[in-house]
Amino acid sequence: MKNNYKFFQNRDCEFFPCHKIENEDSFNCLFCYCPLYLKENCLGSPDYILNGKGQKIRDCSNCTIVHRPEMYETVIAQFQKQDCVVFVSIWDLKDEIMARIAEIASWEQMEPESRKEHKDEAEKTIMRFLSRYNNRNRYLVPVLLQPFSRDCIKSDGFMLGKKNISCRILERIDPSKITQGYLYAFHAPEIRIEEMDSLLGTYYLETFQIACMDIVRKWIRKYLERKHSVELVHYCSPSFGPGYYGMPLEAAGILCSLMDTEQIGISWHKERMEPMMSLAGIYLISEEPLIQNWNDCENCIGQSVGCEYCINKSGH
Repeated sequence: MKNNYKFFQNRDCEFFPCHKIENEDSFNCLFCYCPLYLKENCLGSPDYILNGKGQKIRDCSNCTIVHRPEMYETVIAQFQKQDCVVFVSIWDLKDEIMARIAEIASWEQMEPESRKEHKDEAEKTIMRFLSRYNNRNRYLVPVLLQPFSRDCIKSDGFMLGKKNISCRILERIDPSKITQGYLYAFHAPEIRIEEMDSLLGTYYLETFQIACMDIVRKWIRKYLERKHSVELVHYCSPSFGPGYYGMPLEAAGILCSLMDTEQIGISWHKERMEPMMSLAGIYLISEEPLIQNWNDCENCIGQSVGCEYCINKSGH
């Protein structure tokens, strides 16, 4: 092969070829030192050894991924990826999830006998599901997080590439306080509802999924605040998503198109997200809290005319 922008070979190098290969003519020296070495999830399958300090390090002696000519575009694509996947343990959050279920089902408004029946059924049903996963193999929800620049934040929405996502809450936020944004996506635990043998059990499995999504969103918010508060305290906004804080429902498809959601098992099919119990949205990181008890905006679905604030803002 001839040297070009995708392929370069240096046969004068004292280490050429630096891996055991059958065909030296196709050995690509362009990525001499592996640019993916420090990535947590690289393209190869490295071995691991202990160094002199007892630290586990990668041994890539048997990996030739970056030296194969046909892998150039794939390696470059890895440079451009800034997303990451974090895993949330439902088992660790089960107490918060149960408390959220109690709120959704309005246990406090039930008669004592009925409340006990519902509570017992909910706990039995949910623990039956969670018991499939012991403490070493807890149910983990994969959450996709993808950062974006504050420059994408406009006064009435987000401009991500060539795609615009309307979000009316931004009219009430000082953009100078914002330092960064994140797209996110995840889905609730997948459960075979049809396996339940009672209507009440079915209800509480579905409620469990909804409660999981609510609690995981709160977990993400706390996670991002910790992540950005290593040196200076930062704050994370509530989740701005389709049907919340002035973002229209049709934004779900745009959000999915901006992320590689299939890596966490989410796809956009027939005008909806699959699995059905999936969420996508946006968080904003700021130097000061962005929202102070704007409950009127929390459940706003971004209609052109809505509450008194938006009506006055638009001059209607």
